[in-house]
Amino acid sequence: MNHQQLHDSEPGNSLRGRQLRRFCAARWLVLLAFLSLYSVSAAAQSYAYVPTHKSNSVSVINTATNTVVGSIPVGANPVGLALTPDGSFIYVANCNSASVSVISTATNSVVSTVSVGTFPFAIAITPNGASAYVATDGENSVWVINTASNTVAATLVAGNTPRGVAVSPDGAYAYVSNRISDDVTIIDTATNTVAATILGVVFLPEGIAIKP
Repeated sequence: MNHQQLHDSEPGNSLRGRQLRRFCAARWLVLLAFLSLYSVSAAAQSYAYVPTHKSNSVSVINTATNTVVGSIPVGANPVGLALTPDGSFIYVANCNSASVSVISTATNSVVSTVSVGTFPFAIAITPNGASAYVATDGENSVWVINTASNTVAATLVAGNTPRGVAVSPDGAYAYVSNRISDDVTIIDTATNTVAATILGVVFLPEGIAIKP
């Protein structure tokens, strides 16, 4: 028996053995390719979250199909919401239950509820995701939520009937529009104190946005 015949006679080196190994390897490659495509598809999938004021819930929209795929019960009459920068949580201002619902986007369920002042209307989250600023127009105040513990870290006096809030791109300041007093309160996020007030924003300022 020559060397080639001896090699072919060894276990696993027969023609059938080599074919079986190739078949198994091909199956693994197909499986890995499928898992990779599934992972990419799952990661790319996105959703829109819409507070529905009268139904006390947040509707979930699959943006790939533009269809409503779920509804998440929250507090009474949700109005504003904000998404954490990493996309993990959504903070929902519940206007008539004086609370903020925290939704996990992984499970689309409420994982925490934070009590704040009356009539929370708008909410914004700092770029580092550490704090949420909630404008409560029933108390003329802004409540600061520590997102790590979901507890209230500070309460600040704003103008009359705060309705909008936005955080600067560098996270240094929160700007709050006050509907009745026609002004904007500027909050220093490092100290959670009022840094300044901009007067003459007439009439009835509601929302606010900051251009990077």
